[in-house]
Amino acid sequence: MIKIFTTYSIKLKDDPISSNIPQNVIGIDLGQSLTKIAYLHNNDLCLSIHPTHDYYQYINKYIVDNNLTNMKLNLTGGKAYYYQKQLSHDHKSNIFNEFEANVSGIDVLFNLIKSKNLPETLITTIGTGSSMILKKESYEHIGGSALGGGFFMGLIKLLYNITSYKEAIELSEQGDRYKVDLRVADIYSPEDQRIDAIFREFTAASLGKINSRDKIEHYNKEDLLNSLICMIGENIGTIAVELAKNHNIKNLIFCGGFVSNNKTLKQVLTILCTISKKKAIFLNHSTFAGAIGALKL
Repeated sequence: MIKIFTTYSIKLKDDPISSNIPQNVIGIDLGQSLTKIAYLHNNDLCLSIHPTHDYYQYINKYIVDNNLTNMKLNLTGGKAYYYQKQLSHDHKSNIFNEFEANVSGIDVLFNLIKSKNLPETLITTIGTGSSMILKKESYEHIGGSALGGGFFMGLIKLLYNITSYKEAIELSEQGDRYKVDLRVADIYSPEDQRIDAIFREFTAASLGKINSRDKIEHYNKEDLLNSLICMIGENIGTIAVELAKNHNIKNLIFCGGFVSNNKTLKQVLTILCTISKKKAIFLNHSTFAGAIGALKL
């Protein structure tokens, strides 16, 4: 069986942020789709990611293979409780709220990458589903959506039997959503003065150009995949922007597994924020925010 196993390493600077990360703890974020691991070795922040379906064997093997058996485990994510129940009593572990861990991890990454403190922000995590966390003096979970990577992967499995996220993203980048999506400009005459140039580019209906008499083979899968990603991005981005407006927030951080290596999604989110005079922020390695946050808590 092929094992998906990706490892990253971030060299840390000698600063207060790095010195606050413990050396004897492993942070583990067990999500619905992906399990993420973070720990500090010498002055390297080591990060690893793996599908959650065999998390117990994966985590245990990773700990043994990397000589981490004497370290304490800080767990977060939806599957953390299940894993903790399977652990032997002689293995020290703590379990943390995933929203708290995610905010803590974003705080660490922002300091490491931007070299300044995290400003007031709305953190939108787009994983299997999506959540929005308001970060001011403290944090508050204020919204979310059932749309996310889970919806995308589930639908393309039914449509095309595609199960690889990497393959789906690569195909989507070759597509043109406007071969299947209906824009406002497709509805109104170019001479109609009621509609300005910016509004003409808005999506009037995702998949609005699909003819009910056509079979799916009539359309390129690349175009449909591109459309699906943009539909998810526009819906989540609109919710996030409106929440940011309601709370007078300028900065919006987008993170999570579905954002990772997803240029199309990032473009849609950036455009939505720019139109609303908001700032879209994407941090490298933000998929690991929960694991990094659990490590530091």
